[in-house]
Amino acid sequence: MKHIAIVVPEFPVASETFIVTEIQALAKTGHKITVFCFIKRELVITLPEHVNVVDINSASNKDVSAFVAKRPVAMTKALICAQNQHAISTKSLLLYGAKLAYLASKHGCEHFHCHFMHCSLAYTLVASRWLDITTSSVGHGHDVYANNADIQFKLSACDFSIAVCQDMVETFQKLGAKHTHLLHSGVDISRFSSHKCTEHKQLELLFVGHLVEKKGINYALEALSLIAENKRPHLDIVGQGPSQKQLYHLIKKLKLSAFVRLLGYKTPHWIAQEGANYDGFIAPFCVAANGDSDTGPMVLKEAMAMGLPVITSDLMGCSEIVTEDTGYIVASKDIIALKLAIETFIQCQHNVREQMRLLARKRVEQYFNAQVQAHRLSKLIEGTRINE
Repeated sequence: MKHIAIVVPEFPVASETFIVTEIQALAKTGHKITVFCFIKRELVITLPEHVNVVDINSASNKDVSAFVAKRPVAMTKALICAQNQHAISTKSLLLYGAKLAYLASKHGCEHFHCHFMHCSLAYTLVASRWLDITTSSVGHGHDVYANNADIQFKLSACDFSIAVCQDMVETFQKLGAKHTHLLHSGVDISRFSSHKCTEHKQLELLFVGHLVEKKGINYALEALSLIAENKRPHLDIVGQGPSQKQLYHLIKKLKLSAFVRLLGYKTPHWIAQEGANYDGFIAPFCVAANGDSDTGPMVLKEAMAMGLPVITSDLMGCSEIVTEDTGYIVASKDIIALKLAIETFIQCQHNVREQMRLLARKRVEQYFNAQVQAHRLSKLIEGTRINE
C-alpha cells in the first residue's frame, strides 16, 4: 500500500481533530503515514506508532539544492505548475515545493494528501511535480469560500479532490474540478461513549468549537435571553478564540451569567468523557462577513456520537448530518427560529429525548464511521494515476 504524505499548514491543531482521526484510521487500513507541516505545534496528541511529523522548514538548503540539481526535467514541470498560480510568488512556490518534495522523497512517500486548499496545496502541487507522484486534496470551508486564490487551477491539477458535503461537491463541479468525491469526515466511534442522561431540572446544553464569528454563538445567546428564566437551559461554551471577550461582554449584557459558562479550552479526552452528560448540543453556524463558513462540521458528528441531539442551522452540510429524529435545523442567523427550536426541545418528554440520543449515535455509526471512510479514501489513493 502507498506511503501517504499528509500535508497540512500546521500540526497539531486542537480544533482539527478530524485530521488526527483520519491519520489513525488510514494507519489501521495498512498505510504508512508521514505528516508534513509548515508550522509544528507543541500539543500533546496520540498518533499511531511509526507516524512521523516533519517540519518542512527542517530541510537544509544544501540538501534541497542537491535534490533539485539531479532533476532538470522535473524542474520544468515544477516551474510550469508554479507559474500557473498567482497568489504566492513563483520563487516561494519553487523553494518550499522543493523542500517538501525532498523530505517526502527522503521518507519514501508515494502520494500527497493535502488538507485545506490554500497555501499548503499550492506548495504540495509543486512538490508533486518534482517527484511525479499523485496528489489529492480536501476542502474544508475557509479555503474554498474565503481564502480560495487559484482554486480553479488547484482543482484541475489534483488527481482527485475530496468534498466534505454535497454543497461543496457542487461548488467544485462549477469550478471545473476533474475528479471530485464526496467523503464526509469520519468519527472514531470508539473514542465516544453514549449513555442515558440524568434528567435535569433545566436542560444542560453544550457548545464546542473555536470562538469565531462563523460559529454563530452570539445568536445562541440572544435566543437564550428570550426564553423565560424558569425554563431557560444552561449552556457551557467550550473553546477559545478571537470572539471570547466579545461573548463575555454579551453574556453580561444579556444577563445570562447564571445560565452560561465560558469554560475555555478542554482536551478531546475531557469532551469525549463529559459530553454525554449534557442533554443536547447547540451549533448555530453562520456565514461570516468574509464569506467563511463551516462545511459538514465534524463537531456535529462528534456530538451525535456522544448521543447528543443537535440544534444547528441550515448551513453547508448540516442537513446531511442532522435529521428530524436526531435534532433541529433552523435558518442561519434567525434568533426567533433558534429560540423556538430550543423551546421545542425543552418541551420534549424525557423518553423522547432518550430516543433522539439513541438515533443520533446510530446515525454516526452508520454513516460517519472514520474507519469506513478511511477504507474509501484508501481505495481512491490506491487507484489514482499520475496527473499529466
